[in-house]
Order: sequence, then C-alpha cells, then structure tokens
Amino acid sequence: MDQQSAKMVVKDGWISCPVCHRNRHLLRITDETVAENLPVYCRDCKQTIVLNIARGQCVERRSP
Repeated sequence: MDQQSAKMVVKDGWISCPVCHRNRHLLRITDETVAENLPVYCRDCKQTIVLNIARGQCVERRSP
C-alpha cells in the first residue's frame, strides 16, 4: 500500500482543511500536541483526513 504525505500549514495553532481550505478551525494543536493516525472530519467538504502530529508539527497522510 503506497501512502502519500504532505506537511500541513498550522496558523495561530489551528489546522485548516487541506482539501477545501474553508474550515479555518478544523483542529487546534499546541507545541506539545502528539497524535498518530488521528482521523479528522471536515464538515464543509465531507472529507476525512488522517493526521500524524509530532511536537506541534502536523503531517497529513493520504491513502490512494
């Protein structure tokens, strides 16, 4: 299974949806936030994004 990943932009501690870019408050993270394989749902575009967060740095993981 081939997986793609992309680094997401965190602005003012909030992650916006990488698909529609409309939901500015998708998830709030801090410098100490750590999560692996965290599914996050966007109510605007109805997409589920799987996130890996390490020390406040967020990486989106997509499966084709």
